[in-house]
Amino acid sequence: MPSPKKDSMTLWIPQNLNPASQTMDIASTMMRDFGVTRINNDTYNNRFDEYYNQHIRQGETDTTFCSKDGKGIRVEYLINNVNKPTYATLLSLDANPADPTDFHVLAMIVFKWSPTAGSAKIQAFCSNQKQQTKGAGTKLLNFFKKTLTHMGINNIYLNPVDTAVSYYSSHRFKIHPKVKVYDSSSPSPKSRSKSKSKSKLKTKTKSTTTSSKQHAPTMTINLRATDNWKKTTNKIKSYQALTRKTHGKSHIPTSTKKILAKVDKIVNSLSSDHRDMAQYQDIIDKLNREGIRLNDEEEGIVINHLADKYQIF
Repeated sequence: MPSPKKDSMTLWIPQNLNPASQTMDIASTMMRDFGVTRINNDTYNNRFDEYYNQHIRQGETDTTFCSKDGKGIRVEYLINNVNKPTYATLLSLDANPADPTDFHVLAMIVFKWSPTAGSAKIQAFCSNQKQQTKGAGTKLLNFFKKTLTHMGINNIYLNPVDTAVSYYSSHRFKIHPKVKVYDSSSPSPKSRSKSKSKSKLKTKTKSTTTSSKQHAPTMTINLRATDNWKKTTNKIKSYQALTRKTHGKSHIPTSTKKILAKVDKIVNSLSSDHRDMAQYQDIIDKLNREGIRLNDEEEGIVINHLADKYQIF
């Protein structure tokens, strides 16, 4: 009878990843504080394509590890980014504890720290499309968030494929108002000479326009704000239940209505860019600076108001 398998996590870390980088610090925290193992790159000549060929590629045709029915991430894109010396890759495995060679990969996240954006960046994330295991990708994403929160890192950003936007939205990622977040740790594209650019301007105009329309959106999440939102949701529900019980219907005191009017004034004074990037804590902090201190019930109502009326979380 084969030994039962269990979920475990491991890291692919390029041998030339800067040991003093924040990316390495994130990976080291996973290993030191959460027992994540590290793959011996020497076994695969420090090339993730060899690891992929040995443990993942088997039987891939139209469906690959990250792509099914033409939707998802190309194998070449995944391997190319995992091999870059600025990224680390977290993998979840269904492994046999008695035999380290008996496993299959459930999901993986290719990540790094972007000093320019002041944020962790997910470059690629997918679960196994050939042997799908319900919840494997979400479990890995939640562990990644847990590690960052443990380190005091609150921000993550990514550029998902169109078909993944709804998934990230369900995990409280928001579409960033800017199409692209600037990341100086990625190599800059080579500049063209002016004469070349001018000579190709007319022929490129149509295709460039099409390409810009297809550019993946940037999605971001602030883990601290998301965690606070979950905590306050219960406060909101409790308060709503209390007011229904007391008054027969939801009732907001006049004093609280005045606070909400002040909240509306603050939000409406923001520029469109600032409003898109605002979080509920920013508005509450501004109220505090103006001498308005909220109790728990009022804070819950303000948070609910910001979410419902302005989609500020």
